[in-house]
Amino acid sequence: MKLSDYCISVDKAGLAKAVVATRAVAFAFLLGAALPLAAQTAVPSKFIQTFLVYYGGGPRLVGGDAQKMAKFDLIDTNKHRYDEIAPTTWAAIKAFNPNIAIYLYEDGTEASNFMDTWSPIATYGSGRYNVSRGHSMGSLNGNNPGLFLLDSAGNRIYNPAYSSVASNQYFYLMDFGSAAYQAYFLEMVTTDFINQPWVADGVHSDNCLTVLSAGSYSAAPSKYPTDSIWSSAMNTFASGIAAGLHASGQKLWCNRGATDQPGGAAAWLALDAGPTPPDVVAEEGAFAIAWGSTTTRFPIEAFWKSQLDTLSKIQHSKVAIFSHTNLAEGQSGTDNWGKPVTFVQSLWYALGSFLLGKNDVLNNAYFAFTSGTNYDSIQWYNEYDKIDLGKALGSYAVTTIGGANIYSREFESGYVYVNPTANIAPLPLPRASLQLTHDNLLSPLDSIPIVSSIPLRAHNAAIFLKTAIAPADTAAPSTPAGLSASAVSSSQINLSWTGSTDNVGVTGYYVYLNDVALTTTTATSFAHTGLSAGTTYNYRVSAYDAVGNNSALTASVPATTLTPVPVTDPTPGGTGSGAHCFIATAAYGSPMARDVRYLRAFRDQYLLTNNLGKWFVKQYYRLSPPLADELSTHDRWRAIARVALAPLVVLSKWLVSGETFEKQTADRP
Repeated sequence: MKLSDYCISVDKAGLAKAVVATRAVAFAFLLGAALPLAAQTAVPSKFIQTFLVYYGGGPRLVGGDAQKMAKFDLIDTNKHRYDEIAPTTWAAIKAFNPNIAIYLYEDGTEASNFMDTWSPIATYGSGRYNVSRGHSMGSLNGNNPGLFLLDSAGNRIYNPAYSSVASNQYFYLMDFGSAAYQAYFLEMVTTDFINQPWVADGVHSDNCLTVLSAGSYSAAPSKYPTDSIWSSAMNTFASGIAAGLHASGQKLWCNRGATDQPGGAAAWLALDAGPTPPDVVAEEGAFAIAWGSTTTRFPIEAFWKSQLDTLSKIQHSKVAIFSHTNLAEGQSGTDNWGKPVTFVQSLWYALGSFLLGKNDVLNNAYFAFTSGTNYDSIQWYNEYDKIDLGKALGSYAVTTIGGANIYSREFESGYVYVNPTANIAPLPLPRASLQLTHDNLLSPLDSIPIVSSIPLRAHNAAIFLKTAIAPADTAAPSTPAGLSASAVSSSQINLSWTGSTDNVGVTGYYVYLNDVALTTTTATSFAHTGLSAGTTYNYRVSAYDAVGNNSALTASVPATTLTPVPVTDPTPGGTGSGAHCFIATAAYGSPMARDVRYLRAFRDQYLLTNNLGKWFVKQYYRLSPPLADELSTHDRWRAIARVALAPLVVLSKWLVSGETFEKQTADRP
């Protein structure tokens, strides 16, 4: 459609007038945006960050599950669950935890031959074996046979674990290293995820395996016959689709694996140092592992240490660490070393190993422990929110005792010890400490015994609190008073309250959203950002002291975010004084142009949240229509206007959130 269908000429003005005015408006946006940035409040990171994987085998979600799932920091799930909780599952979860990131599962490097008739919401592969589903490149088998990887005999390679030869159902390995397949995958994801009502924060791409030997495929591909060649091609795939998804405002989670092998660990670090690392990289089997014939498998020390060190070295992605056991909580069995093992031992060994290796500066590590690997239940443990040792005082240390290497790490408030080798004599501690266990996490600190040495058997971990943080008293702080909540924009609510008093001094405050802990702060105020417009949120606050005493919660205080006043957008063929037209729309040719949507998102998220920004927007609406009409009749002027607006567009793409961008629809000016 021509631009003239949107803009009606009202006044004739010179080129210089249009360009100068356009630059003035761009400068106004830049100046107004600078004001609210300093007021942004970061949410403090948790000591143990967690993620949830919940796939199709799990029960249908119900309303109460949203609050349970919101306790995690990352979620990987299937797209068909988006409408199981109203208004959408994703919105219901984010009402409790606005900072959570939700990823939707897709098989990244394999394609099945039996999903052609499945509904798009049900597929977990391309679903385009013999049908294109509107893909511009056509179907895989019919139009792109060259995208299937072949063995040396010319046969298509498949994944035996998820294929049924008897039923002629295969998961074929695709040519992930080729630009053609990457383009096919990105268009497929755009159609099946990004342009659908179930779109979330990102896509989980499975089987981004770091080395060929980790795949157990029917044969080695002649194109990628060795681990090193395979790794290089796979890193190209992960980096390429990450860049493509980022261009569409989506994030990428890649399931990688093989951190226990030198080649796999090297591939992880090479991808991390590359041009566009994924947002999340995952090791699906670390430290304690359910795969195999035993109830829990513990890797040998060299493999375990390689996983530990890889976790600590990743700089540019979040790292999701999966650990698991075949035992249910309360059960016991036999490990791969022929020794007795329990569920709790497996959990604590995995968690202790994770705490040894997590990057404490970047805080980019996330942990999940499951009973089984079907990922069909919401599994949460008291360890996740009851263990907090504060900042690490360095990386892990290794001490050899009786021929066994014992790994330890000191934190501000405690210690972590892990024994990946053999049983040892009692282990002396640097100082008398409180030994935490699965059974005493909910107990008062003064009831936990103080120890100066412990036995630490093979494949066990121990966690301690320094005695310096033992309670000097049991009196709770006073309840915070005067809690108030005030909406300052369509996406932000500010809280304030009067400080509490305590015998040993107030350490900080918990802020609760809908009775679920949202964050902690040492201040007596908090700015809650990233909220939905016209939505009511309920807040409570409590105080805590240095020895773990918590005050009572305040009464619940509600606040409702503001609803932006709608402004009439240009309508095709509009005429008369009632039809509005703006410079950005005129310059780019459509109110739904991607760059125009970013500018509107910039306005909503930054300008309309402060008085100076609102003034600039008002002036923009006052000056814009006649200038836009002038632009509409001159193609060269529109090109110059786009050049003038380019710095602001780049800034907008960098600053605005994906959520705000997605709200920019045709009915929003």
